[in-house]
Amino acid sequence: MKPVLRIPVYRRLLAAYALNELAFMVGTVALALLVYRRTGSALGATAFFLASQFVPALISPMAVARLDQLSPRVVLPLLHWLEAAIFVVLAWVASDHFSVVAVLALAFLDGVLALTARALTRAATVSVTGAAGLLRDGNAVSNAAFSLCFMFGPGLGGALVAAGSTSLALLANAAIFAVCGLNLATARGLPEPAPEREEAKGRVRAALAYAREVPQISRLFLLQAIGVLFFTISVPVEVVFAQHSLHAGAAGYGGMVSAWGAGAVAGAAVYARWRGRPNRELIVGGAGALGLGFVVMAAAPSLAVAIVGAAVGGIGNGVESVAARTAIQEEAAEGWMAMMMSLYEALFQSVPGAGMLIGGGITALGSPRTALAVAGAGSLAVTVAAWFALTGLGSRLQPHAGGAPGIQADGAGEPQTETAREPQADGHRGALRRDAPRTPAVRHQ
Repeated sequence: MKPVLRIPVYRRLLAAYALNELAFMVGTVALALLVYRRTGSALGATAFFLASQFVPALISPMAVARLDQLSPRVVLPLLHWLEAAIFVVLAWVASDHFSVVAVLALAFLDGVLALTARALTRAATVSVTGAAGLLRDGNAVSNAAFSLCFMFGPGLGGALVAAGSTSLALLANAAIFAVCGLNLATARGLPEPAPEREEAKGRVRAALAYAREVPQISRLFLLQAIGVLFFTISVPVEVVFAQHSLHAGAAGYGGMVSAWGAGAVAGAAVYARWRGRPNRELIVGGAGALGLGFVVMAAAPSLAVAIVGAAVGGIGNGVESVAARTAIQEEAAEGWMAMMMSLYEALFQSVPGAGMLIGGGITALGSPRTALAVAGAGSLAVTVAAWFALTGLGSRLQPHAGGAPGIQADGAGEPQTETAREPQADGHRGALRRDAPRTPAVRHQ
């Protein structure tokens, strides 16, 4: 993976991506604690997560549709600096001017900006690494950085709140976003803006239509949606499982969460080692490990066995998510890349809410072990479905059209397509060259 790290602009994008995730985790912990302490209600904390994650997932694709054809060197720094400004205001609100309405409104705005910036950063990274024939290498490094930030971010947020105050944690976040913006504003080699801007109106619908019309992309999104539903059933269950089923207390719960995080880091290393394998195998292997981990946890007679199950599940998590994202990136036309990444981010922010509700409901009506067993059975079912549904994934040499699906580009009845993608001559593991124009070929009304 050293070659991809030698690309200066990739290093800039990697730093922005990793720091963005770190700041997201720090801010989420600090604001969740703030809202819960000031309201004293679980409903308040629930409202915060809905405002900061679920609702922005529904809005951010529309923001991406309006920004993805502009210059990344202008848009990406601006998005990060806007986030920095929001966290300065949040720090002021948290100090002596608390208002739950203000916090929720600012959290919603930051959530939209964060998801938009993440999708556009990923699209720019695909453009940079794909042009060098190093897409999977870049994704492997980004996944490792993401996993580390995901593991240490919550602890850092809690430590900043405990050592200083919520305002200190929020101001630290503002500083991180300001640095991210400066980092990208001074970067050289970012992708150029679209030569011809398309109408923003209707682009989200067109992107959804494109995803439906490309069989491999539609199957990947469907499998991910179902998979994430089952993968997140355990989120509200584990604390009850540790406290009441294993009688392990808060330390036991913390041990399982830490084991999952450590497993995700190990999964990132597994993906980095085996990134040359077909995406289908990596997706199936990751989903299978998740299912196995849940089953082990459901049947665990002791905390030690449950921790092993959590670690196995974390490994699967660290492999499956990046393999599925890479598969979508390799299947999508370049002109649709930012929109596909935005839809992917929206899926990962919205579907977990349903999974958590299902997990909580099963636990309330049955037991934590039942909920974990359902998560395991569902994940293993997704594993089997993925093996059959993704047959032929990545084997196409001729890509789909860069324009809206189903629209004929000439009078001969043949759909307009990009130049055929061919394997790189340097033997790159799985990444394919895209020679098509960056923008979709058809204007969307």
